[in-house]
Amino acid sequence: MGQVMMETLYIIGTIIVGFGVVFKLLIDLGHKIEDGLIELDEKLAIAIRSVVEKIPGLGEHEPINPIQMAIGQLIANMNQQKQQPQMKIIERDEKGLFTSQDS
Repeated sequence: MGQVMMETLYIIGTIIVGFGVVFKLLIDLGHKIEDGLIELDEKLAIAIRSVVEKIPGLGEHEPINPIQMAIGQLIANMNQQKQQPQMKIIERDEKGLFTSQDS
């Protein structure tokens, strides 16, 4: 009975050590993947920046046309006037009923 107990303890110990090694390897693999993703992100950013710089006219902005700016302001002012309607007070008679505008 003692021999079987020792073999079982050795097997359990080996399994626990194996799980520990696998856990450590998974943690190291996670760190390497994270570092690789950061490096890939940096390289991708450099590549995108170099491609965008080579495209003519993409980084250059022409000044705003004053006529377009005036039309934009006119449209914005028209929208503000529509959003603020004039209030109209409707009169009531002595019974509390609304009166018609004819009378």
